[in-house]
Amino acid sequence: MAGTTEKWETLRDGLEIYTKTWLTNSPPVAQIFFIHGFSDHCNTYGIFPTTVAAQGIEFYSFEQRGWGQTCVRSNQKENTTRHLGNSGPTSLVLSDISELLGPRLAARPGIPCYLVGHSMGGGIALTYAIHGTYKNALAGTIVWSPMIDFAKESSPGLIKTSALKFGATLFPNKQTVQVLPAEDMSRDPEVVEAFRTDPLCHDTGTLVAYADMITRGQDLRKGHVASKFLADKPILVLHGSSDKITNYNSSKHFVASLAQVKDKEFKSFDGWYHKLHSEPGEDKVTFANYVAGWVVQRATGYVSSKL
Repeated sequence: MAGTTEKWETLRDGLEIYTKTWLTNSPPVAQIFFIHGFSDHCNTYGIFPTTVAAQGIEFYSFEQRGWGQTCVRSNQKENTTRHLGNSGPTSLVLSDISELLGPRLAARPGIPCYLVGHSMGGGIALTYAIHGTYKNALAGTIVWSPMIDFAKESSPGLIKTSALKFGATLFPNKQTVQVLPAEDMSRDPEVVEAFRTDPLCHDTGTLVAYADMITRGQDLRKGHVASKFLADKPILVLHGSSDKITNYNSSKHFVASLAQVKDKEFKSFDGWYHKLHSEPGEDKVTFANYVAGWVVQRATGYVSSKL
């Protein structure tokens, strides 16, 4: 594997975004544009980026507003904590993706680009594939453990959800902590401990970020609406049946509802938890190889779309 590059990219509003790319040894056959999950960052995905890069797939990731080193730099510049989890409404989230994705697509017109996301990032990736500026230039979408709905163990309930949405209209940038149980992340104790002690996984979000995450999921549950937008693009959704964070059945039903999508797949992992990429032993290798194989198979003979 050819290694990695780290870079700070500046958006139109002046925000500096931390990005990291895992490079291939030879010219890539495909590229992944990756969106991380809630209380996460792009350096927590273990062997997944290196495994796909070793199979000819360049892996680009960035740390969203309010998360990872992007958040650290923003807070340090202002000597404040107001940027913790302050990723903004869905419109801003999608705009940030477009600002970063557009130049990569333009620079690599012949290399198929797959939009990939995990958890909250999975819900964002699906939303972008339906509504995003560059949705037609994507070669396909891959998500695992996507935030389409909460698992029953983590559901805030209708009353709390309604209160949160109302609060977001009055105090959109008010921060609140929603702890994700570390023991529900993976069956690997080392991964659990790493998540519990990682200062960049701070469990903090704003009311508007939470409310819009829930709304995106509600919209995605109307899968018949999404179907017509995703019809000509392949889609892969992967989920562990023992996920206690996001809802396994919602992912399964979402794929089943995509009646107009010809190339669609729901891949189930029996007994696996939320971080499919960080499950114990060979499981994480199996997962990474499955995704890489799916991409390589479809990248062969790919004909790019115009931006």
